[in-house]
Amino acid sequence: MNDPLEQRQAFLVQIFLLALIGMSVLALPLPFLSALSPGLALGITALVLMELPLYMLALVVLRRGHFGSAIIIASVSIVLLCTGILVSTGTRSSGATMFTFALPIIFAGLLAGGSGAFWAIVLSTLGIGLVLTLEVTGSPLVGFAAPHDANIGGVLGGFLSVAIVLGFFVARFGRALREILHESQRHEQEVAAQRDALEQVVSERTAALRHALTEVEARMRAQAEMLEEIGQQREAIRELSIPLLPVDAQTLVLPLIGALDTARLDALQGRTLEALEGGRIRRLILDVSGVPLVDSQVALGLLNTVRAARLLGVLVTLAGIRPEVAQAMVGLGLEMDEVRTFHDLEDALHYGR
Repeated sequence: MNDPLEQRQAFLVQIFLLALIGMSVLALPLPFLSALSPGLALGITALVLMELPLYMLALVVLRRGHFGSAIIIASVSIVLLCTGILVSTGTRSSGATMFTFALPIIFAGLLAGGSGAFWAIVLSTLGIGLVLTLEVTGSPLVGFAAPHDANIGGVLGGFLSVAIVLGFFVARFGRALREILHESQRHEQEVAAQRDALEQVVSERTAALRHALTEVEARMRAQAEMLEEIGQQREAIRELSIPLLPVDAQTLVLPLIGALDTARLDALQGRTLEALEGGRIRRLILDVSGVPLVDSQVALGLLNTVRAARLLGVLVTLAGIRPEVAQAMVGLGLEMDEVRTFHDLEDALHYGR
């Protein structure tokens, strides 16, 4: 049994069954000690002995964890006990005896619910109906212990006995139910407190995540702005590394400074063709006085730029070739016949004027 309420009820039912077994054992010799005839004494003893196995069976079933089955067996045994008492007294003087049938009904109703109470009522009705039938037919079994006078003490004593037992049941099981309800409420309060604490933690974590996300977004925006700025700076550097200086409306000077790698040569050709695209420039002067080294790759890149410009109808001149650069170009076997060269930029500017 995993239900806490059933566990507490099972403990109370076990005490009740042990009490019934104890009272039944103690009641076995009483009929023979009274003024009853031997036949009546044997009948009462047989009734008690019939009840004992049912009580023991209910106790064994209860200890094995079958709470519902134990309640059914105990309820049937109590109905049989009440029926036996009613047989002994008869229905004509059974004011308190009829009241005993409230025991199995309340017992089954408290422990087995509405269905248990229903079947206890059905069994009690059948038991009372059986006694009435036997009494109407004049059976000698009915009323063998019926009092012959008013028996006010017996009626009151029987009523008080049944009332005490019923009060004990209702009080103890009500107390167990209230304790379970209090525990359930306390558990609900603990769960609510844990839920509130969890919600607080989730709220704090969510706020922290939102703050972190805001910081990440701000960093990403800053990085994007920085990358854009770096791109603009690279573009500016690229333009400054290959400056195009207009001398007049038809002449451009392109001074080259520093080492020329493949990227700068490609940029040189691209920038030159962009500047010549309008068709107004008729003359282009490439000043290589600032280039420390001219190898085959650099010379080939310069020649490609010159050829592309000449295809656009532009006169290209090369200025600033130092002796060591000229010697290197001759050593590489590069032919520069198609390009007019000058010693310095000044000579190139004066040419053609």
